[in-house]
Amino acid sequence: MPMRVGFIEFRKQMLERELGTITAMLPQLGIEKAILIGDMVTEDYRPDSRIDLVIVHDDDRPFGRRADFFSFHLGSAVALDTQVYTPEEFETLKDTLPALHAACEKGRVIFDA
Repeated sequence: MPMRVGFIEFRKQMLERELGTITAMLPQLGIEKAILIGDMVTEDYRPDSRIDLVIVHDDDRPFGRRADFFSFHLGSAVALDTQVYTPEEFETLKDTLPALHAACEKGRVIFDA
């Protein structure tokens, strides 16, 4: 399917606007750190680009359920994907889990309490 000229720029602007709104909300949610990863860091925008965040947040829910809190509270007009680690998990895994290590090395910290 052909894409309209300028759509990628429109998607980029939409993502940046939503990221600004999300970033402003983060201090109210009790998180320790948020790292932006993915297309917005590499600036390789596509029609399906989303906001990808690694979040450090004290949470006692199972790993697979932690993102639900942020999906609810950060209701975004664009797709939002969060990976939520407890502070202890983050410290333990940031050097050994390849995806988390890459997030720390190549991602952009957008919030650090």
